[in-house]
Amino acid sequence: MAVYHEHLQSHEDSIEKRKITPEDIEFLREFQKELNTQDTLGQANPRFWVIKGTEKMYHVDEADGYELYDTECCDVLASTTEGICDYINENLLDEINENRLNGEKFTVAFENGLFGSDKIIVKWLDGGSEDDEMIEELESMDEIKEWLSDQGYDYEVISYKIVEKIYEDTMFLTQIDAENHLRSNYYHYSDDAHTYAMTAWRSPRVERLVKMLQEIDFGTEK
Repeated sequence: MAVYHEHLQSHEDSIEKRKITPEDIEFLREFQKELNTQDTLGQANPRFWVIKGTEKMYHVDEADGYELYDTECCDVLASTTEGICDYINENLLDEINENRLNGEKFTVAFENGLFGSDKIIVKWLDGGSEDDEMIEELESMDEIKEWLSDQGYDYEVISYKIVEKIYEDTMFLTQIDAENHLRSNYYHYSDDAHTYAMTAWRSPRVERLVKMLQEIDFGTEK
């Protein structure tokens, strides 16, 4: 069931009014031209643009990947399953192999599985014979964490899923305004952020306002 605000109150209109200026008229002419000639992208009026991207949703069951997190340093060491594999190879593997008392040496490699089932492949040689090669596949958060713990590293492994996100506080009536905003403020958004056209569905006042902006004759440029 929908929830409505019951105690909202209108207040006195205290905005000081002024006469429309030639600059205002010129702005409206240019704005009208942009509204009426920009690509509609197949989106019905009244259309507007937002910024759309992606974000990570953490601690999910069906994961797109995992992050390796050092609780002591409060730092993300790797932000993908492949990144975890790279971190092990570049920062941990030499120490792991040096500390093994039975002489067995690990190799660690990333495998991009079907349908997002990425995994880390751990191989080791028993007595140095390739015939005795054994394989361990680390496919889940718990398996990666347990393997690292067995090697003496108590890191957190956090699952995440990539989900689409429409960023709050973004609304533009023209595509170019949305793009200019994104160019100037890209660092606030995900790397795959982009402008995205939408329709203000069943919003009669917005529809009428946009229609007025598109149709009123503001005169010709002098």
